[in-house]
Amino acid sequence: MQNFRKITEHFFVAPQISVEDVAAAREAGFDVMIMNRPAGETPDQPDNQDIVDAIAAQNMVFLHIPIIAPPEIPDMNATLAALDEFEGKKILAFCRSGTRSATLWAYAMAKSNRMEVDDILKAVEAAGYDLTGHRPRLIAASSLD
Repeated sequence: MQNFRKITEHFFVAPQISVEDVAAAREAGFDVMIMNRPAGETPDQPDNQDIVDAIAAQNMVFLHIPIIAPPEIPDMNATLAALDEFEGKKILAFCRSGTRSATLWAYAMAKSNRMEVDDILKAVEAAGYDLTGHRPRLIAASSLD
């Protein structure tokens, strides 16, 4: 089940991917995959190592930045580091529904002041995620060092 949702030209999010989705992601031009879900979070979650092996077999980069609740500063910094390291590469971040991945990206963008909060909210909304309830916290994140 492919459900790659565009946030920006180079950053997309998706619900939980399967091993088969990895090949489809490669065919769609993705270079990097970021898993924002803790391994073994639920019994129905695919085995993390199977996903990692499938990504490696496609010569893609795998990063694991697991989050559970609102992103914390280290999560934002890790996401920003990945965006900087793979600038210009097509990145697919995934979690159970895609919401955590979109949320982490939003907080990272706010923290770095790379985008205005309203533009961040519009970008994630266009991908199908409503983060308007996060607006006050995103504004606060924009003043973090």
